Formats: sequence, C-alpha cells, structure tokens
Amino acid sequence: MPRQRLIRKKNHPSQNLDSFLDILTNTVGVLMFIGLFVSLLTIEAERIITTPLRAETSKEGVFFELRNNQLFYISDPQIETQIDQLYSNLPTCNRPEAPRNNSQFAYQTYLNEVSIYNNCTTSILRRLENFSAENGQYRVSFTADGALRYEQIDNAMGEDNQQLRADDSQFSQILSNLNPNTEYVAFIVRPDSFPAFRAAREKAIDNGFQVGWEPFAQNNILVFGSGGRSVGVQ
Repeated sequence: MPRQRLIRKKNHPSQNLDSFLDILTNTVGVLMFIGLFVSLLTIEAERIITTPLRAETSKEGVFFELRNNQLFYISDPQIETQIDQLYSNLPTCNRPEAPRNNSQFAYQTYLNEVSIYNNCTTSILRRLENFSAENGQYRVSFTADGALRYEQIDNAMGEDNQQLRADDSQFSQILSNLNPNTEYVAFIVRPDSFPAFRAAREKAIDNGFQVGWEPFAQNNILVFGSGGRSVGVQ
C-alpha cells in the first residue's frame, strides 16, 4: 500500500484587534464624557453668578437679612427715620478739661462741669434704653453700650426665593426706590437661606446694584455696633 504524502497546510496571517477595539472604546467614552461635561457647563453658565473678591465702596449700604429661606428688610425707612430722629434730638455732651491751676475756684468749677457732663451722658443712655421701634419684622432697641439690636418678631413673614423672582415682589419695589449710583445692597445670610440669597442677589445685580454679603450664625441676634454698619461689595 503506497504511503500517503503529508501536505503542510498554509495558514493565512491574521491580526488580533482586541487591543485596538479596547482603545477605541475608551477613547469614544472619554469624548462622550467631555461633551456631556461641556454641555452642562454651557447650560449652567447663564445661571451662575460669580463672586469676586471683597472691595470697599463709598456707597451707602442698604441691608437685608435672609433667614428661614426668606428675605427681610433691615434698613426699613420706617425704623431708620425713628432712629435718625432719636439721634438728632440727643444733647451734645462736652467733656470738661482738667483745670490748669490748682486754685480752689478752678477745681470747684471743674467738679461742676464734670457733674453736668455725667448728667448729660446719663440722659443719653436713658433715652437710648427707652427707645424701641417695630415694623412687623423687627423689634429694634439699643444695647447698654449703644449698639443697635434687631430682634426677629415671631411669625414674621418675608419673601422666599420663588416670590423674590417675581417682577411684582416687595423686594423689586424696594430696589426701584433705591439708587444704584449711591447705594449698594448688603445681605446678612443665615445658613438655611442660600436659595433665597441667590435669588435676591441675582435680582439686585440685574437691577444694576453692587452687592455684598456676610454669613451669620443661625441663632444669633443681629447687633450693629455704634460705629455703624458696613459690608463690603463683592
């Protein structure tokens, strides 16, 4: 029986594309992620208000507080007028100077002037202690050292972030009576009120005002020192 000759099979060359497909899949995935990220930034770009660094200003601040996610008017003219009237009616107390000679007459005169000065300052403190004003949102009084204290009135209602965005909101009406060339808007912001703060700040900026804000502890009472109120613009 003749022996059959073995014939070597010729295999065609082939290439493994698994690595290439992996790289292609990963590249497409990264490009899709970048496209999605850019799209989100584009959508949010018109809604984000940037917060530049704090700067001093010569404009007069008009103050608002944000608590319970609502806006309240601190610089209410109804209260500001009463405070201004109180200050304008306070007497001027002149501190006496010590006598330059040691005569009995000069010393007695000095003691009399000191007594008058003490009576004057006591009168001022008594009038400050007796001062109280309300506007339905705050009860305003003076502390023992002459600072202004704004106490929240229970159940007082302000405007929330939805109401603030309305064209006929009370906040819009207040802004319409202010001058952006001489006044800026200052916000005192409690931790629970950032949605309302963002809405109010956006509206103030849209109306041409510079704005400033300060964070404030949730349960602290607002007290403005005798040196005045100040929040820099941002």
